Amino acid sequence: IGLQVTDITPTPSLNGEIAVPATPALIDLTIYLPDETGTALVVTTVPAEDSPKGILSALVAAGALPDIDYGQTITCTVADEELDYGDILYDGVYVHLDLPDTFAQAIRASDTTTQKLTLQILANTFLTHYEADGLLLSIAGTDLETVSGRYDQPILLDQFVPVQVDTTAQP
Repeated sequence: IGLQVTDITPTPSLNGEIAVPATPALIDLTIYLPDETGTALVVTTVPAEDSPKGILSALVAAGALPDIDYGQTITCTVADEELDYGDILYDGVYVHLDLPDTFAQAIRASDTTTQKLTLQILANTFLTHYEADGLLLSIAGTDLETVSGRYDQPILLDQFVPVQVDTTAQP
């Protein structure tokens, strides 16, 4: 027997009028996309909701992230901190992003080049938006593990894939 839960919370009203939820503020979001060769990233700006879910939605809409169910709750914090990994010490601003296992499954289903490209797109976009030094990505509270490695340290800007330099720009 399946159980279906329906939200029966009444909609608040103001003087008999139905309250309409405010439209989330849209921002101009800098996102990173694969270039035509899939070996470098290009930068573009798109309108997006100013939230972690809004950032993910913009990347999915641009075809840069897997179109999967990211769930309703995405945990994202930004902290100025010192991270000690024994032989490596990181000091700066770090984004902690926890995504569902569906994201890890989609990453694992792709080849190594696509994995690194997708993770770099995610990292660069979040790092640029939050003006951070590194992205600590977790999957349902644990490290992401793929055939190409375990991601248990911050992913840095342009760590796996470079941003394509515009060689047509005039001085």
